Amino acid sequence: MEIVVNKYLVRDENYTANATQPNMTLEGTPTSAPGSTTIVYANQKGAGPKVFGALAILIGSLGALMQIFGFLEAGNQAELWGVADDSLRFWFFIRPIIGFASSVVFVYAGTLLFNYKRRGVWMGFGAVGVNALGNALHSFVIGMIVDGATEGTGVEGVGGLFAGAGIFVTALSVVCCGLIVALPLLTNGNDLED
Repeated sequence: MEIVVNKYLVRDENYTANATQPNMTLEGTPTSAPGSTTIVYANQKGAGPKVFGALAILIGSLGALMQIFGFLEAGNQAELWGVADDSLRFWFFIRPIIGFASSVVFVYAGTLLFNYKRRGVWMGFGAVGVNALGNALHSFVIGMIVDGATEGTGVEGVGGLFAGAGIFVTALSVVCCGLIVALPLLTNGNDLED
């Protein structure tokens, strides 16, 4: 919004100028040189937090939906990996619950970011951390399962390879999701409210 008032200044004289809005007047003593124009700019909030908040809501919603399907398929996944009767079977049911919880928190963080709340950044970091911990544990469990399956076959280290690949993908996920919640703070930090 820009208000430009044309004024003729006479030194040491008070003046009154009517603004463009009804019932609004500008009063005061002239302090600037004659012929200058005063421009007032309104501080507008950037669109970054809204964009990244919407993106976090979308990604979190898709993640929660995928975790629901993961929980429904947990028994089949345990059977596929050959641990249907093993003590590691429970992990295939626990992992979707951890993922669902972190996805719901990520959606909430996106909602806070969308509404220009700084707390959304920290909630998003927490959700990313919980998801990263769950994925890292899942990588190690899959590595143990693969090591158990290849035991006695002369092939060693395949479980470590699976676990390492899982950790690498988890690291990429942490970087991408971490940037989604960090960029509003880095680019439009002054627009976020406490």
